[in-house]
Amino acid sequence: MEVIWKEVKELEGKEFNYSFSVNDESFLWSEKEEFKDFHLLSTTALLEEVFRASTEIVSPLIPEHVMVVSSAKINHIAPTPYGFKVYMKIKIVYVKGNKIKFFVEVFDEMEKIAEVEFKRVIVNSKALKRRTNDKSTKLM
Repeated sequence: MEVIWKEVKELEGKEFNYSFSVNDESFLWSEKEEFKDFHLLSTTALLEEVFRASTEIVSPLIPEHVMVVSSAKINHIAPTPYGFKVYMKIKIVYVKGNKIKFFVEVFDEMEKIAEVEFKRVIVNSKALKRRTNDKSTKLM
């Protein structure tokens, strides 16, 4: 199956809503052992959820392909405690060929907690695996 480019392009300008709960220790800020005591959503976990949501939007239209993040900028403006629900409003800013730009506003149950802007590139899965394997074998 091939990428449905027309349908990918039609995503431009559309908004999608996603949510998740900070209900697992893997979501918590843990760069240093004592940071775990704050019981707060980490920026890393937040980004992972944002990227996961963007993948869910586009994946059905790109069989045999994946999207890789080519750049990302986050403004993490407020803490979110363990147990809170997080809501994302994801807007696809543009689709240019195999490049997609996203803008995401993120809220918890009380306030806006972040804004994320990032770009992804659609690449062929087999080509990516082949390139990765070629690179790995050069190291050995």
